[in-house]
Amino acid sequence: MSEVMLDLEEALAEVLAAHDRGMLTRAVVVAEVLDGDGDRSLSMLTTPGVPEWDALGLCRYAVLSIEGPAAAFFAGDDE
Repeated sequence: MSEVMLDLEEALAEVLAAHDRGMLTRAVVVAEVLDGDGDRSLSMLTTPGVPEWDALGLCRYAVLSIEGPAAAFFAGDDE
């Protein structure tokens, strides 16, 4: 288990608790990062113990929860 995974879990748990969002059980974070040369890349981090198939499932669920409202917005649908 990497130190960055442990730090991520601790930071997310603290933020969620501070905003009464519940107890963190697992998480996937996708972040765009810039390296020292200014090149962009995507970095995916998970909290400790999240198997790849669970990370994929969480990501797919997140995409679906974003796509529906976004499609309705761009289609001009008020629902």
